[in-house]
Amino acid sequence: MMMILLLAISLFLFSGCDATISPDEKTFSVLSYNVQNLFDAKLEGNEYEEYQDPDSWDQGSYRLRLKTLANVLLDRSLALPDIIVLQEVEGPTVVHDLLYHHLSRKGYRWYAVSKGEDSPIAVAIISRHPVSDSVVHAAPGCRPFLEARIETHRGDVVVFGLHAKSRIGGDEETEERRIALSGALSMAAKDHEGTLTLLCGDFNENPDAVWDAGGSQTALVDISYPLSNQFIQEGSLAVTGEKNKVGPSQWYSPYLDSQYEFLSPPGSCCWTGQWHRYDQILGNGYLFDGLGWEYDAFSICGIPSLLKSDGTPYGWDSRIKNGVSDHLPVLLTLTRR
Repeated sequence: MMMILLLAISLFLFSGCDATISPDEKTFSVLSYNVQNLFDAKLEGNEYEEYQDPDSWDQGSYRLRLKTLANVLLDRSLALPDIIVLQEVEGPTVVHDLLYHHLSRKGYRWYAVSKGEDSPIAVAIISRHPVSDSVVHAAPGCRPFLEARIETHRGDVVVFGLHAKSRIGGDEETEERRIALSGALSMAAKDHEGTLTLLCGDFNENPDAVWDAGGSQTALVDISYPLSNQFIQEGSLAVTGEKNKVGPSQWYSPYLDSQYEFLSPPGSCCWTGQWHRYDQILGNGYLFDGLGWEYDAFSICGIPSLLKSDGTPYGWDSRIKNGVSDHLPVLLTLTRR
């Protein structure tokens, strides 16, 4: 499978404020969050329909959503994640405004953004550590995904930010595009087999999906599944919850780890009464090598302000100008050994 290098990338050092806060040298945390279509207030024509109506989306609405998002990202329970990976932001303007008005004084100074030429939404990586390099990759029919190399005092960490094809249109009909993305991710990650690497974003698929697919291939494949080797050779990502089986091309999924069987909330998004674990952070074998940054914890961030009274995500409603996102953020914490 050939990867396509796109030109739609922005890498920035934000210098709007010098009053930064140094990252904690004892922990390294990464947060991934689908923020549900955060557009700026400038109409460019490729926004989703509800964001092209000035009666429902204007400068005031935009500033409200920026502030609401910032309140989530700066919530004390999250302890200022070192890396923030966002899905469904319109582009660099949104990320710049988020830093300028809210985040830069907390040390968030580096960011990269990737966006397909015809896509209304983008993926962004925001960092409190220097970003030494960033690249955008894609596979045919897929949204581009972003790669960033982060410099830390315990060595470099490579972070991929992605947003897989949604299941709108049918599971089987859309699975091919998710598999194509997984194959491209696998190829890109092979360039960093000697480095701690994290795959972060909305995979639009549960990590155990293959068990419910009736023998069909899925983008994510539990390595204990009988046909896993065949599916992995055909582009699927190999995932496992067993720490001793994680390697350069076998990715640790906390959701598959028995210690996280009963998470609360039980998933990161909920539709028609069913919870899903689509928002994920997968890591390679350097999470458990006893050197540098080591795996410590994983959580779905059920901050009270993000939840409705029934405990499901309080999604943004443009009609009443209220809510946050129909997804919850997920947080991976590493510690120094």
